[in-house]
Amino acid sequence: MKKYFILSLLLVPFVAQAQQIELIGSTAQIMKENNLSANINLDTITNRKFLYAIGAMENLQGEIIVFNGKPLYAGLDENRQPYWEQTFDKKAIFLVRSNVAAWHKTVFKDVPISNRQELTKIIMQEASKAGLDTVGGFPFRIRAKADHIQAHIAYLRSETITNFTPQGKKKDDYPLTLEDQNVWIIGFAGKTAGGRFAMPAMGNNPASELHMHYIRNDKQEAGHIEDLIINGTWQLCLPIQ
Repeated sequence: MKKYFILSLLLVPFVAQAQQIELIGSTAQIMKENNLSANINLDTITNRKFLYAIGAMENLQGEIIVFNGKPLYAGLDENRQPYWEQTFDKKAIFLVRSNVAAWHKTVFKDVPISNRQELTKIIMQEASKAGLDTVGGFPFRIRAKADHIQAHIAYLRSETITNFTPQGKKKDDYPLTLEDQNVWIIGFAGKTAGGRFAMPAMGNNPASELHMHYIRNDKQEAGHIEDLIINGTWQLCLPIQ
Protein backbone atom coordinates (compact mmCIF):
# COMPACT_ATOMS: atom_id res chain seq x y z
CA MET A 1 0.00 0.00 0.00
CA LYS A 2 1.52 3.28 -1.09
CA LYS A 3 0.47 6.72 0.10
CA TYR A 4 1.92 10.11 -0.68
CA PHE A 5 1.20 13.07 1.57
CA ILE A 6 1.02 16.63 0.28
CA LEU A 7 0.33 19.50 2.67
CA SER A 8 -1.45 22.43 1.06
CA LEU A 9 -2.87 25.69 2.40
CA LEU A 10 -5.52 27.05 0.10
CA LEU A 11 -5.98 30.80 -0.26
CA VAL A 12 -5.17 31.71 3.34
CA PRO A 13 -2.13 30.97 5.53
CA PHE A 14 -4.07 30.61 8.79
CA VAL A 15 -6.11 27.81 10.31
CA ALA A 16 -9.89 28.24 10.17
CA GLN A 17 -12.39 26.52 12.45
CA ALA A 18 -12.61 23.99 9.66
CA GLN A 19 -13.31 20.85 11.68
CA GLN A 20 -16.50 22.33 13.15
CA ILE A 21 -19.78 21.42 11.50
CA GLU A 22 -23.24 22.88 11.83
CA LEU A 23 -26.34 20.72 11.49
CA ILE A 24 -29.86 22.02 11.00
CA GLY A 25 -32.59 19.39 11.08
CA SER A 26 -31.73 15.70 10.89
CA THR A 27 -32.15 12.49 8.94
CA ALA A 28 -34.05 11.01 11.88
CA GLN A 29 -36.71 13.69 11.35
CA ILE A 30 -37.27 12.17 7.91
CA MET A 31 -36.75 8.45 8.38
CA LYS A 32 -37.96 7.99 11.97
CA GLU A 33 -40.49 10.78 12.45
CA ASN A 34 -41.82 10.89 8.86
CA ASN A 35 -41.55 14.68 9.06
CA LEU A 36 -40.64 16.28 5.72
CA SER A 37 -41.02 19.93 6.73
CA ALA A 38 -38.25 22.45 6.11
CA ASN A 39 -35.93 23.76 8.81
CA ILE A 40 -33.90 26.28 6.84
CA ASN A 41 -34.28 28.55 3.84
CA LEU A 42 -30.93 28.29 2.08
CA ASP A 43 -31.17 31.95 1.03
CA THR A 44 -30.70 32.90 4.71
CA ILE A 45 -27.14 31.51 4.76
CA THR A 46 -24.96 34.61 4.81
CA ASN A 47 -21.50 33.14 5.40
CA ARG A 48 -20.91 31.40 2.07
CA LYS A 49 -17.16 31.91 1.86
CA PHE A 50 -15.43 28.50 1.67
CA LEU A 51 -18.81 26.89 2.38
CA TYR A 52 -19.28 23.15 1.87
CA ALA A 53 -22.68 21.61 2.55
CA ILE A 54 -25.07 18.81 1.65
CA GLY A 55 -28.72 18.34 2.46
CA ALA A 56 -32.21 17.25 1.46
CA MET A 57 -34.97 19.56 0.28
CA GLU A 58 -38.40 20.20 1.75
CA ASN A 59 -40.77 17.26 1.16
CA LEU A 60 -37.74 15.41 -0.21
CA GLN A 61 -38.02 17.32 -3.46
CA GLY A 62 -34.36 17.12 -4.47
CA GLU A 63 -30.80 17.25 -3.18
CA ILE A 64 -28.41 20.12 -2.50
CA ILE A 65 -24.64 20.31 -2.60
CA VAL A 66 -22.57 23.42 -1.93
CA PHE A 67 -19.00 23.30 -3.22
CA ASN A 68 -16.75 26.15 -2.06
CA GLY A 69 -19.67 28.53 -1.74
CA LYS A 70 -21.36 27.55 -5.02
CA PRO A 71 -24.68 25.64 -4.80
CA LEU A 72 -26.03 22.99 -7.13
CA TYR A 73 -29.60 21.76 -6.68
CA ALA A 74 -30.61 18.39 -8.16
CA GLY A 75 -34.29 17.87 -8.91
CA LEU A 76 -36.77 16.31 -11.34
CA ASP A 77 -38.97 18.10 -13.86
CA GLU A 78 -42.67 17.46 -14.54
CA ASN A 79 -41.72 14.38 -16.57
CA ARG A 80 -39.54 13.09 -13.70
CA GLN A 81 -36.38 13.74 -15.65
CA PRO A 82 -33.35 15.08 -13.76
CA TYR A 83 -32.12 18.65 -13.97
CA TRP A 84 -29.55 20.68 -12.06
CA GLU A 85 -29.72 24.34 -11.10
CA GLN A 86 -27.27 26.69 -9.40
CA THR A 87 -29.50 28.24 -6.74
CA PHE A 88 -29.86 28.88 -3.01
CA ASP A 89 -33.57 29.57 -3.49
CA LYS A 90 -34.67 26.34 -1.79
CA LYS A 91 -35.80 25.13 1.62
CA ALA A 92 -34.12 22.16 3.29
CA ILE A 93 -35.31 19.57 5.78
CA PHE A 94 -31.75 19.20 6.97
CA LEU A 95 -28.41 20.71 6.06
CA VAL A 96 -24.95 19.84 7.35
CA ARG A 97 -22.29 22.43 6.57
CA SER A 98 -18.83 23.73 7.33
CA ASN A 99 -16.70 26.65 6.16
CA VAL A 100 -13.31 25.19 5.23
CA ALA A 101 -10.60 27.57 4.10
CA ALA A 102 -7.68 25.12 4.18
CA TRP A 103 -7.41 21.43 3.38
CA HIS A 104 -4.75 18.80 4.01
CA LYS A 105 -4.43 16.57 0.94
CA THR A 106 -3.52 12.89 0.98
CA VAL A 107 -2.99 11.16 -2.35
CA PHE A 108 -3.63 7.41 -2.45
CA LYS A 109 -2.02 5.12 -4.99
CA ASP A 110 -2.62 1.39 -5.19
CA VAL A 111 -5.42 1.73 -2.62
CA PRO A 112 -8.56 0.67 -4.49
CA ILE A 113 -12.00 1.29 -3.04
CA SER A 114 -14.56 -1.44 -3.68
CA ASN A 115 -17.47 0.02 -1.69
CA ARG A 116 -18.50 2.78 0.70
CA GLN A 117 -17.59 0.67 3.74
CA GLU A 118 -13.95 0.54 2.65
CA LEU A 119 -13.97 4.27 1.97
CA THR A 120 -15.55 4.99 5.35
CA LYS A 121 -12.81 3.02 7.12
CA ILE A 122 -10.01 4.97 5.41
CA ILE A 123 -11.67 8.34 5.98
CA MET A 124 -12.16 7.65 9.69
CA GLN A 125 -8.58 6.39 10.09
CA GLU A 126 -7.11 9.46 8.40
CA ALA A 127 -9.37 11.82 10.34
CA SER A 128 -8.30 10.21 13.62
CA LYS A 129 -4.63 10.69 12.67
CA ALA A 130 -5.38 14.33 11.88
CA GLY A 131 -6.98 14.91 15.29
CA LEU A 132 -10.42 15.70 13.90
CA ASP A 133 -13.65 15.14 15.81
CA THR A 134 -14.48 11.64 14.59
CA VAL A 135 -17.39 11.36 17.03
CA GLY A 136 -19.34 14.56 16.44
CA GLY A 137 -18.35 14.83 12.81
CA PHE A 138 -16.14 16.54 10.25
CA PRO A 139 -16.25 17.43 6.55
CA PHE A 140 -14.17 15.74 3.87
CA ARG A 141 -13.56 16.18 0.18
CA ILE A 142 -12.42 13.62 -2.40
CA ARG A 143 -11.13 14.09 -5.91
CA ALA A 144 -11.15 10.99 -8.09
CA LYS A 145 -11.89 9.37 -11.40
CA ALA A 146 -14.56 7.01 -10.19
CA ASP A 147 -14.90 3.71 -11.99
CA HIS A 148 -18.49 3.48 -10.81
CA ILE A 149 -20.89 5.54 -8.73
CA GLN A 150 -24.41 4.45 -7.86
CA ALA A 151 -26.38 7.49 -6.74
CA HIS A 152 -29.86 8.97 -6.65
CA ILE A 153 -31.93 12.11 -6.45
CA ALA A 154 -34.60 11.90 -3.76
CA TYR A 155 -37.77 13.36 -5.24
CA LEU A 156 -41.06 12.14 -3.82
CA ARG A 157 -44.33 11.85 -5.70
CA SER A 158 -47.25 13.71 -4.08
CA GLU A 159 -48.85 10.51 -2.80
CA THR A 160 -45.59 9.47 -1.14
CA ILE A 161 -45.32 12.85 0.58
CA THR A 162 -48.83 12.39 2.00
CA ASN A 163 -48.22 8.82 3.16
CA PHE A 164 -44.47 8.77 3.68
CA THR A 165 -42.58 5.58 4.35
CA PRO A 166 -38.87 4.81 3.86
CA GLN A 167 -39.91 2.10 1.41
CA GLY A 168 -41.94 4.60 -0.59
CA LYS A 169 -39.00 6.97 -0.69
CA LYS A 170 -36.76 4.21 -2.02
CA LYS A 171 -39.19 3.54 -4.86
CA ASP A 172 -39.39 7.23 -5.77
CA ASP A 173 -35.62 7.88 -5.71
CA TYR A 174 -34.39 8.66 -9.22
CA PRO A 175 -31.34 6.45 -9.94
CA LEU A 176 -28.10 7.90 -11.27
CA THR A 177 -25.20 5.78 -12.52
CA LEU A 178 -21.78 7.13 -13.44
CA GLU A 179 -18.99 5.18 -15.13
CA ASP A 180 -15.39 6.42 -15.45
CA GLN A 181 -16.24 9.97 -14.43
CA ASN A 182 -14.02 12.65 -12.88
CA VAL A 183 -15.82 13.88 -9.80
CA TRP A 184 -15.50 15.72 -6.54
CA ILE A 185 -17.15 14.11 -3.53
CA ILE A 186 -18.28 16.29 -0.65
CA GLY A 187 -19.20 14.49 2.53
CA PHE A 188 -19.50 14.59 6.29
CA ALA A 189 -18.55 11.72 8.57
CA GLY A 190 -18.71 10.89 12.27
CA LYS A 191 -19.34 7.95 14.57
CA THR A 192 -22.61 9.54 15.71
CA ALA A 193 -23.68 10.61 12.20
CA GLY A 194 -26.52 8.08 11.95
CA GLY A 195 -29.84 9.81 12.60
CA ARG A 196 -28.15 13.20 12.59
CA PHE A 197 -26.74 13.81 9.10
CA ALA A 198 -26.50 10.22 7.85
CA MET A 199 -28.93 7.31 7.67
CA PRO A 200 -30.14 6.08 11.07
CA ALA A 201 -30.27 2.38 11.87
CA MET A 202 -33.16 0.90 9.93
CA GLY A 203 -34.25 -2.73 10.35
CA ASN A 204 -31.18 -4.92 9.98
CA ASN A 205 -29.08 -2.06 8.58
CA PRO A 206 -26.76 -0.34 11.07
CA ALA A 207 -26.52 3.43 11.28
CA SER A 208 -24.26 4.99 8.67
CA GLU A 209 -21.16 6.95 9.66
CA LEU A 210 -21.14 9.21 6.61
CA HIS A 211 -23.24 11.05 4.07
CA MET A 212 -21.76 12.10 0.74
CA HIS A 213 -22.78 13.69 -2.54
CA TYR A 214 -20.84 13.78 -5.79
CA ILE A 215 -20.48 16.74 -8.12
CA ARG A 216 -19.10 16.23 -11.58
CA ASN A 217 -15.94 18.20 -12.41
CA ASP A 218 -17.85 20.48 -14.77
CA LYS A 219 -20.19 21.36 -11.85
CA GLN A 220 -23.22 20.49 -14.01
CA GLU A 221 -24.39 17.29 -12.29
CA ALA A 222 -24.69 16.09 -8.70
CA GLY A 223 -26.42 13.47 -6.62
CA HIS A 224 -26.52 11.49 -3.37
CA ILE A 225 -24.01 8.62 -3.38
CA GLU A 226 -25.21 5.16 -2.41
CA ASP A 227 -22.06 3.21 -3.34
CA LEU A 228 -18.90 3.60 -5.39
CA ILE A 229 -15.78 1.96 -6.83
CA ILE A 230 -12.43 3.71 -7.29
CA ASN A 231 -9.44 1.84 -8.69
CA GLY A 232 -7.04 4.60 -9.74
CA THR A 233 -5.20 7.32 -7.88
CA TRP A 234 -7.47 9.41 -5.68
CA GLN A 235 -7.14 12.30 -3.27
CA LEU A 236 -8.66 12.72 0.19
CA CYS A 237 -8.86 16.23 1.63
CA LEU A 238 -9.45 16.83 5.33
CA PRO A 239 -9.77 20.21 7.04
CA ILE A 240 -6.61 21.55 8.62
CA GLN A 241 -6.87 21.84 12.40
